[in-house]
Formats: sequence, C-alpha cells, structure tokens
Amino acid sequence: MSLLNMILGWFFLLLGLAISIGLHELGHLFPAKKFGVKVTKYMIGFGPTIFSRKRGETEYGVKAIPLGGYIQMIGMIPPANTDVKKSAWSRFSLTVRPADENDEAEDERAFYKLKPWQKLIVMFGGPFANLLIALVLTLVLFCGFGSYERSTTVAEVVTCVPSDSNPNCDKIGSPDSPAKLAGLKAGDKIQSFAGVKLNRWGDIEAVLADSLNKTVSLTVLRDGEEITLTIKPTLVQLQNQSRAYLGLRLEEVRVRQTPIAALQGLGAMLYGTGEMIVQLPIQAVQAVTQIAPGAERDTNGAISIVGLGQFSGEVTSSSSLSLEDKLLSQLGMMLSLNVALFVFNMIPLVPLDGGHIAGAIYESGKRRVWKLRGKTWTKPVDTGLMMPVAYFVASLLLLLTVVLILRDILNPIHF
Repeated sequence: MSLLNMILGWFFLLLGLAISIGLHELGHLFPAKKFGVKVTKYMIGFGPTIFSRKRGETEYGVKAIPLGGYIQMIGMIPPANTDVKKSAWSRFSLTVRPADENDEAEDERAFYKLKPWQKLIVMFGGPFANLLIALVLTLVLFCGFGSYERSTTVAEVVTCVPSDSNPNCDKIGSPDSPAKLAGLKAGDKIQSFAGVKLNRWGDIEAVLADSLNKTVSLTVLRDGEEITLTIKPTLVQLQNQSRAYLGLRLEEVRVRQTPIAALQGLGAMLYGTGEMIVQLPIQAVQAVTQIAPGAERDTNGAISIVGLGQFSGEVTSSSSLSLEDKLLSQLGMMLSLNVALFVFNMIPLVPLDGGHIAGAIYESGKRRVWKLRGKTWTKPVDTGLMMPVAYFVASLLLLLTVVLILRDILNPIHF
C-alpha cells in the first residue's frame, strides 16, 4: 500500500467520522437550544483546540483529535442532595461525580431542570442523527446502487472437492468436483436446477440441500444454446463445517434491493453491532490472544480505528476495484460507523447518551407513580449516582481500545 493511498484512506475515514460526530452533536444542540438550555460549547474532536469561534453564548470549534465530540450544557448532572442521609454508594459517588458548575448549576436554564420528555428528546437527538444517517446511506447504497450477489453465470469451475488437507485443490488425490464431472464450463448461465427455474442464485439454496447425493438435471445456456446436464451435489467438510457442494465460483453482479429488504439489512446490522458490544469482554480476551504477528484473526470481530484506517487505505489502493466501488465501499464504512455510534451511545450508562435517556425514562415513571399516589415529584433523578459504574466501564473500554489498536498494528487484517 503506497503512502499516498494510506493517507487518502485515513482522510476518508476521519472525514466520515468527523461528519458523523458533527451531526450527532447537532442532534443534541438544536433541541437543547429549543428548550432553552444554556449550551456553552459545541466541539468536534478532543484535545487542543485548532479553531473556534464564539457566537452568542456558544463556542463552536474543532479540536486536534477527531475521534469524538461533545456539546457542553450547564447542569448535565444535577447538584448532589446534601440534605438527606446518604447510603454508602451515594457517599462514594460524591467522590467521583463531576464538580458542580458553580452558580450555573442552579441556573433555570440547566439541563437537569428540563421535563423528562424534553431530556429524552435532547439526549436521543444525537443517536437519532446517526440512525438517520445510517438509514439514508442504507437506502442510497442498497436501493440506489444495489449490493453484490452471486449471479447464475459460472465464473470458474473448481476442479476438486476441497478438504482441510487440500483446501485449494493444488494437491493430487482429491475427488473431482460435481461441476467438473457434470461438464460445466466458465461462461455457462444456469437456467434451472432440479426442475426449478432460476432468476437468481438464491433460488437454488432452498433445493440444494435436498439434492445432496442425488443426480439431478441442470440446464445451462452456452453460446446461445440450451444444454441439459446432470449433476450430483456432494458434501464438503471444511473447518468442522459441512454443506452441500457443487464446485462453482459464480460471477457477482450488483442487484438493487427493495426498500423493505434494505431496512431488513439495516436491522440486521443494528442487531449484530449490539451483539458484538454485549460480547466485548470475550472480544477483549480474543484480542489479547491475537496480538502476536501471524496469529489467526477473526475477520468478523471488533477492530480499532487503526484497523478501519487500514481497510480504508486498502480500498483506496485496490487496483481490482472501480472508482464507483471504491466510493461505495467508503460510504459503506460510514454506514457501519454510524450504526456503531448509534448502538454504542444507547448503552444506558452516564456519560453516554443512553445513561441520560435511562434517567429521563426513570424520572418520568417515578413522576407518574407519585401522581397516582396523590403526590408531586419535584426533584430530578440524580444521574450522578451512576458515575462510579460509568468510570469503571470507561476504564475497561479504554483498555480494550488499547488492546485492539496494538493487535491491528502488530497483526493487521488484510481485507
């Protein structure tokens, strides 16, 4: 990978990340100002400030490390209640909670003074922006351009039935593949399989398993002429997995998806990302065992910002991809980033958005219970009580980030 391509890859990655984070913070900023909360800062990035300008009461700026962002609202955490006898946990939380913002923490424009439904809108605005970006990118990518699917045209006939000892069919002794025995050739367009007409390769998957070790008919279009052959699917076993096997590599074509199919794909991405986050402890252990150069990597596991940069660089430098495919790959990475930002920020722990959302929902429920009992709930829920857990989880996430970065530097995935 050339230095220029690596730089371009990182540029596209950081640009997409900055745009996604900037829109995320705008999702908080607009409703916060609408509800009258005093917002003192809107920043993209962390670390030293590169550029900033103050407009009204808010300072807008860009910082040196474009890996995050924030808006600073006064009174995000309500002042600690010192008038009641505290539990041991409450006393401990006082030692780690953020310092009150002096007199501003009592300002009528503090975030904690909002009604629960207003807090919910302000805090969900950020993740919602990422979800909206993901939705737009999903529709553009899958409905506007389509996704690659295996066609019914044969690109290559595999000569043997692969096994763990001969996965690439480069050794003598493995049995011939069903496709080779059937006489299939590159360029053949499969019209029907076992009497089932094919519009797309997915149509065959429903009947392939039922045809295992059975001789079935196969109609192909070759040089404009329909030819009927017979083929006997066999069982292949690789890495403790078995499946029905024909011995074909098929040409891939881009197929536009329906909006419903695209939304189903987005739902699967959201679920898969949530599942990966739940499994972060397991991911951390696996990452430690995969740090050594040359160790086997799980290509579907979590990767760091360094791994994403490597992927972006390899896409940019690939000679086998068209300019359109490179652009769409970068947009696909931005889609994945926004899905991850949405799911991660919905974790119900302060200081993440999900922690404040959980606090608003809890406060709303508590107000309703008190109302049914003929009482009025006036105090905001003290989300500062969650800070000890938040710091513990943040420490674990920081440790995991360091491990993932080390693994991607010392033992990178080649996409």
